[in-house]
Amino acid sequence: KTVLVLVAIPTAIALAIEPAVVREIPDLRTIARPALTTSVPTLDRILGSFEAGKITLIDSGSDFVFHLTTLLCVRAVMEGHEVVFLDGGNSVDPHGMVALGKRAGLTREEVLPRVHVARAFTCHQMTTLILDMLDKKLEETRAGFAVFACLPEMFLDEDVERGEAHQLFQRSLRALRRTVAEREAVGLVTNAGLAKLNRRRSIRRQLYESADRVIRVPHRKGGVRIDRLDTGTSEWYASVPPNQMTLDDFAHTMARILGLEGTDGWHGIRAAGYLRFGW
Repeated sequence: KTVLVLVAIPTAIALAIEPAVVREIPDLRTIARPALTTSVPTLDRILGSFEAGKITLIDSGSDFVFHLTTLLCVRAVMEGHEVVFLDGGNSVDPHGMVALGKRAGLTREEVLPRVHVARAFTCHQMTTLILDMLDKKLEETRAGFAVFACLPEMFLDEDVERGEAHQLFQRSLRALRRTVAEREAVGLVTNAGLAKLNRRRSIRRQLYESADRVIRVPHRKGGVRIDRLDTGTSEWYASVPPNQMTLDDFAHTMARILGLEGTDGWHGIRAAGYLRFGW
């Protein structure tokens, strides 16, 4: 059996107590991700970058918003990120993603498996996806880009009482903002149809107030007007036809997506005419 014996030495020892030195330890839980861009020079100049941990709202009266969302998903994959896509308007376009990916040198197998899609057909389903599943999915996939396509669509359903829709939407937005910020993901919220939000102005107000920046996209003949509410700037945008290049494009030597124009252009979205669900 070992016995520990303490022996007192009759020698005066002066103890100098110094304040503890606190060193900053880098936070290893989250690593700041670079901002996401479209890689289309004119669009990037107009739209600016999509920052990690922030929510960008695109409120659009043109189906340009669907093409832009598809482009950003492919761009996120090109940057090595997974994408979580919550779809409230049945707007996800896998064929468009594959087509854009091919223009950047990516195969179908390199694009689609990295885009994780969940569809909601009622506001209750959308709320459940955001409150109960979003954080787990972002953690599981370590996604760098989170899309909430046509987010207010289900909350505008006239079969859902106004007060209930308002409460569910408010809870969803709070959880969405918190999760995107904590996971340092790039957050994109879209609405298809500018005028439809007038049916429930409380939904519109919450949507605009919850976003870190808001971009409005009215449809015009031959293109779209992009209004940035954060900078107060407006500019017209009309892409060149597919597979054609602008002078800005020649400055890039890497494979990239040249633009968003489809073979038949973009189309406006009517206030009550897009993806209404009913019998």
